[in-house]
Amino acid sequence: MSLKTKALLLPAVGLALQGCSFSYSSESSVKTSASPFTSSASMSESSSSSSKSSQNRKAHYEKSVTEYTTEFARSGSNDAVAFYARISQLAQEYGITGWDGDKGTYVAIGKGLAGARLGQPQYEALRRLLANADPTRMQYIDEGYH
Repeated sequence: MSLKTKALLLPAVGLALQGCSFSYSSESSVKTSASPFTSSASMSESSSSSSKSSQNRKAHYEKSVTEYTTEFARSGSNDAVAFYARISQLAQEYGITGWDGDKGTYVAIGKGLAGARLGQPQYEALRRLLANADPTRMQYIDEGYH
């Protein structure tokens, strides 16, 4: 190979190497940019798992409210203060906040009253008492009862 040919090949080899270097860099950045997506997916799975756990706690809370309401109604008690103290305690045990404004709480109360198999006058009296005569709460109790 002549000196002139070598002189012409050297820059061409250099350019080819730069292309390889660039190619390698772009592969590397593709791998790097893919890793945040992996993190996002795992964060999404974690959030989904947390959401399922929260839904599970709420379902158990509502079941406990239903069971307690049935016991309360069958006992013949009309002590709303004691009733709500126990509901508040259940909410705290399950990590439920804002239970007193939560539709699910009153629907669960309605289910509990249905489970007690009360006569209509008894149901109406407890419904009014446990809803504190609030029309919206009474409607939610009715939803659970029927």
